[in-house]
Amino acid sequence: MSKTRYFKNGYFNDTISSTILFVLAYLFVLYISLASTAFISFTNHLTLPIEIDHINFDRATSGNDSVWESPENIFEIFSFSPLVVFIIGLIALMLTHKFKKKALGVFLFWIVFHCILRFFGDFIFGHIFRLWSSNLVSDFMGLTYPNFYLKLFFITISLGATIFFSIVLMPLINTFFNPIQNRADEGVKTNFIIPSIIGAIIILLWFIPTFSINETCILVLAIIDIQILSRFIINRYKFVNLSGEFTTNNKYNIRLGIIPVIISIVILIPIKIFLTIGITLRSSGFRRDQLDGIFYSTLIFSLFSAFILFLGYIIYTRRKQKKEKEKVSQATFDNIEEQQMDKKLLEGTKWSYQSDMSKKTEKYNHKNDEE
Repeated sequence: MSKTRYFKNGYFNDTISSTILFVLAYLFVLYISLASTAFISFTNHLTLPIEIDHINFDRATSGNDSVWESPENIFEIFSFSPLVVFIIGLIALMLTHKFKKKALGVFLFWIVFHCILRFFGDFIFGHIFRLWSSNLVSDFMGLTYPNFYLKLFFITISLGATIFFSIVLMPLINTFFNPIQNRADEGVKTNFIIPSIIGAIIILLWFIPTFSINETCILVLAIIDIQILSRFIINRYKFVNLSGEFTTNNKYNIRLGIIPVIISIVILIPIKIFLTIGITLRSSGFRRDQLDGIFYSTLIFSLFSAFILFLGYIIYTRRKQKKEKEKVSQATFDNIEEQQMDKKLLEGTKWSYQSDMSKKTEKYNHKNDEE
C-alpha cells in the first residue's frame, strides 16, 4: 500500500486543500451573514454585542423601546442577511464556471454550498430552537406563528430545498476532478466526504469555548447533504465505472499552495481572538439621520464598487479574448508559411510564371529598401 503524500511541489493534496477551503468558505459565509445583520441592526439604532458564532440580541439595547414591536423593523433586520447571502452565493455560482480545476474555483463552490445551507439552515433551526434569526420574519408575517403545522410545513419545505439545491451543484464537480477520466467513488471520497467531516470538526473547535446549537446542526446538515450529493455523483457516473479504464488521479488537482494558507491563518487568528472576547457595536452616539446616512452611503458605495468591478471584468475579458484571437491568427499564419511549397519545385511547370512574378516582386521590394 502506497503511503499517502500530503504535500508535493509546493501544493497540498486534494483532501487537505478541499478541507481548508471548506472551512474558509464556511467562516466567510458565516461572518458575512453576521456582519450584514450587525450592520442593519446598527443603522436601526441598536447597540448589540457580536460573539464568535452569533449576535446576542438578548443583550441588545436601543433608545427606542418599541423597536421589537414593529413588524417593519423585524422584516428589515432579519431579512437583510438572507438577501446578502443569496447575492453572495449567486455571484460565486456565476464565477465558478470561470475557475475550473483551480483552488479559487473550489473555494467558490464551497461558498455556494454554504450559502445554500446558511440561507435555509438559519430559517430551519431558528424555528426549531426559537432563535433570533430569519425565522422571525415568517413568524411576524403570521405564516409560522402560532400555527404549529404551518411551521412544520415550512421547515419540511426548507429542508427539502436545501437537499435539492445541493444536488443541483453536481455539474460543478469538474472543478474538483474529472468524473469521466477518474473514478467517481474515489473522487467524492477524496474531495467531498472526508473534507466535510474533518472540516466540520475543525469549525466546531473554532467556536470553543462556546457551543452553538445552530452552527452544530448546520454542520450536521452539511455532512448529510454531502453524503447525498456524493451518492448521486456515484450513481450518475456508474456507467463510466463499468468501462474499467481510468486515468490515474494524482490527487493534486486543486493546487492550493502554502502561502495562501499562511495568509488565511494570519487573518483568522485576530478574528478568533476579538470575537472570542466579543465586540460591541454602539449606536447610541449617532442620531437617527446619521445612521440613515451611514446606511445609504454604504449601499451606494457597494453598488458603485460592484459596477466598477463588473466593468473592469468585462474590459479584462475582452482584452484577453482579443489577445487569444491574435495568437490563433498568428499561429495559423505561421503554419501556412511553414507548409508553403518551395518555389524551386514550380520551375518547369505551368505555375512557373507565378514563381517568376514572386521573384521579381521580391527583387523589386529589396531594391526599394536599399534606395
